[in-house]
Amino acid sequence: MKILSNEIAQHYQIASLNRGHVVFTSFISRAGKILFLDPHIERLLRGASFLFPIFQWEISHQKIKEYVLNIFKEDSSDAYFRLTIFDDCIYLQRKVLEFESVELSLTSAIKIKTPGLIPAYLKLSNYLEADLEVRQAKLNGFDDVVFFDWDGYVSEASTSNLFIVTMAGVIKTPPISPMVLAGITREQLIKNLPRMNLVVQVEPITKAELEGAQEIWLTNSVKGIRFVSQYEQNKFERKNSIFEKVTTFLGRFGELI
Repeated sequence: MKILSNEIAQHYQIASLNRGHVVFTSFISRAGKILFLDPHIERLLRGASFLFPIFQWEISHQKIKEYVLNIFKEDSSDAYFRLTIFDDCIYLQRKVLEFESVELSLTSAIKIKTPGLIPAYLKLSNYLEADLEVRQAKLNGFDDVVFFDWDGYVSEASTSNLFIVTMAGVIKTPPISPMVLAGITREQLIKNLPRMNLVVQVEPITKAELEGAQEIWLTNSVKGIRFVSQYEQNKFERKNSIFEKVTTFLGRFGELI
């Protein structure tokens, strides 16, 4: 049991924290470079400006960038970073980057996602629902879950955006919405896959399309671009896949751009 002093406890009693009004972004450094720092800060500040408009976070991009880079200069090893903003406060966490398997299995979430008032760029820190879904999925022998909405369309995985490769070789991903985060890696793939002469379509994906896909990928700034080797009972072969060609060209995290 950890007992907080009055001084430390005051930090936890800020109204924004009590109400869950916290926005954050997570990113990594590899080979002496922080990946996509500017897009991460831009999205973070959009979220902070939405939650805390009186503090004018939108004008703080350069100052925050310098803050992160100065800390990074002290140790340029591969690392995980998490920038959190609440009220007029910003907090940077850093730890050793742990690489996850490039392959994973996927099942359908139990809960149906419903539309809300959260903008697609607002990355909040409440993952309880997703964590419970993943816990149940792991009990059933799967690594992650994919959520659907009431109309049967794919939204996203627990902490990742989703792409499919159709049998025609077209790459599809759902449009951003209150149920689909505007992911940084997602954005980079949409922008750069055409450089490989690949067709990318941003449009709704049905469960039937997911089940009939040639390939399924998940994208996440910290976990990278990952290959779904199994969705429910459907299995997929990574060897000679479009996924392998894409990650060879763009890198595991889309960093070779």
